[in-house]
Amino acid sequence: MNDYRGLLIKKRRKELDISLEALSHGICSPSYLSKIENNILVANDDIYNLLFKKLGISTMDTIKEEKIKQMLDLFFKYYMSSDSKIFKVMDELLEYKDEVSSYLFVQYQLFLLYASEMNSQINISLAEVEAYYSYMDDSQREYFNLFRLSSGNMELSDNEEWIFIRRLKAKANLYAYQKNTFAAYDLYKTCLNYAIELGNKKLIAEILCSLGWLCLDIDLNQAEKYYTSAAQYDSQYKMLAFFNLGATMIQHKDCMEKGNQYLKKGLKSCTDDFFTVKYKEVLFVYAILKENVGDAKKLIKELDDSKYIDVFSMMLNKDYQLNVGYQNRLKELKNDSSLFKFLFIKNCEYLHKYKEICVANNFI
Repeated sequence: MNDYRGLLIKKRRKELDISLEALSHGICSPSYLSKIENNILVANDDIYNLLFKKLGISTMDTIKEEKIKQMLDLFFKYYMSSDSKIFKVMDELLEYKDEVSSYLFVQYQLFLLYASEMNSQINISLAEVEAYYSYMDDSQREYFNLFRLSSGNMELSDNEEWIFIRRLKAKANLYAYQKNTFAAYDLYKTCLNYAIELGNKKLIAEILCSLGWLCLDIDLNQAEKYYTSAAQYDSQYKMLAFFNLGATMIQHKDCMEKGNQYLKKGLKSCTDDFFTVKYKEVLFVYAILKENVGDAKKLIKELDDSKYIDVFSMMLNKDYQLNVGYQNRLKELKNDSSLFKFLFIKNCEYLHKYKEICVANNFI
């Protein structure tokens, strides 16, 4: 399902503090409305129109809507090409901040996320935009994941050299996302040299984190050096650095314990609710892999806010790898993160290893 109208209804209902029962009265059942809001089903147009009318949601003028769409497309085009015209487009788009209420809503939130790197007055977090992930189309998810790969949301400066480095880094991010690893690495190193000359510790730490991420799948030892250096330059990056190191290391048999230590250190110093959940998710997976069921049961009690709670609950069961529901969820989630890709591959290996038993029991 991917219908923006459910998102707008949920957002507006919560702003007005109206219950599901009150809004759905005379239109549909509360459970039906909940499914609309959570992108589980798409209703007919009459129901949407009635809900919109009750909430006072007005549709955008078609001409204005098309103008905003064109500007959003330009913004992302300029961002990826490090074109200075991006600032003019950004300023124009910000004039519509309180007006976008059509299918462009999610794209506009992505714009705000990217623009927050260039305008300190824009206050939006990665977690806020991630809440709209299920409503994103493939291209929007690409933009979101690309942003998530870099640390983002740094303090800004009017220093021209600083802005020049940020543009170079945006280009390096694009190379990295396109798997053009060598070009990305060279450009990140260039950015790092400029940042060191500039003496901006936060910028140095951010670029070191980018280099660390780039090396995770190529040279884990080098990735560790970059990430730990980033944490030394600016302790605020410890949370990101130790999470990425820990989440990757537990996927490798020879450094699982080291990964677990990084996760514990990172969680201890974590001050962000979003990352706290992420840390506990990975620590839960580590406990399952090490067959520490007691630790896993303790952790799952603190994962009520995780959107993957259904998967983790299944992993507590004996022979969970044979659970068809678990297998199907991993297929859905394998592109969400490297951790779920790892679990998907591990599950495929398990089913192959015990193929005869699985076939005999109609598991595969």
